[in-house]
Amino acid sequence: MNIMNYTRREESWLPALAMDSRDAAFDQILKKLCSGEFYTVNSELSHESIMKALIDREARQTTAMGDGIAFPHARLEHLNKALFAIATLKEPVLFEEIPVQIVCLILVPTSDPSLSLKIMAQFSRLLGNADIRQQVLNAENGTELRNIFKTHDPRIDKPLLARDIMRPPRFSVLDTDPVSTCSHLMSVNRLMSVPVVNEKRIILGEITVGRLFRYGLPDFFSQLKSVSFIAEFDPFEKYFADESTILAGDMMEPDARIVPMEYTIMEIVFDLAIKNYSKLYVVDDENRWIGTIDKGLVLDNVINH
Repeated sequence: MNIMNYTRREESWLPALAMDSRDAAFDQILKKLCSGEFYTVNSELSHESIMKALIDREARQTTAMGDGIAFPHARLEHLNKALFAIATLKEPVLFEEIPVQIVCLILVPTSDPSLSLKIMAQFSRLLGNADIRQQVLNAENGTELRNIFKTHDPRIDKPLLARDIMRPPRFSVLDTDPVSTCSHLMSVNRLMSVPVVNEKRIILGEITVGRLFRYGLPDFFSQLKSVSFIAEFDPFEKYFADESTILAGDMMEPDARIVPMEYTIMEIVFDLAIKNYSKLYVVDDENRWIGTIDKGLVLDNVINH
């Protein structure tokens, strides 16, 4: 099915809005999208209830995806039919700390929760193209904006891929960074693992909390049933002795799970659930790190989407 079936001819295409905040953008988009007979057909919904659903979803985790794009969405129990709008903003507004200038606002019935993810997937693929993003931002009226998307015939009968659900890169360390930099980063941000990259953003390996804890422990340590007879042993002595000279590249484990952008949702779930990888690192055609997928992300953006 073509995604354009979930739009309203004029009300879904809103170029060059002048807004000064995220919630002001939500308010204006909803006033345009949910106009006319919308609340007659969806009598148990209100502007306020939809606004609350959108803001509550943002409170769990921002829907900003990077590149100035956000996909705010809400699952609504009494919505008659899925509906979405695409708006551009004259000036970026912040979604948490991320500037956004293209807002794809999606409303779906609770009876079809995966539909918003399918819509998001197709538009994120289109808007991942810098030329298309610029065309969208340059659109001067609703008809021009609509035609940009209509030309590409976006459909929802395509499988979800890694590129559709990944989270943009955030925390990493260089292979030349001291390992103390890595341990501090992980501690402050409560990370269980962090990728080690080079200056070209190519992933070389991964440092895990387990690896940091195990560093310096003698081989026999893992076989002990009790340590009462060696209570004076300092398990972190080697770590502190070496922390000024050992680098992230020395500490990393080289078997970080690297996957392509076209990795399917089935392959993703298999790697996370069956092979028990803690994270999947998504790379582009030049092997550069462009996103991360973990179990929490899948739970939040797919199962609990």
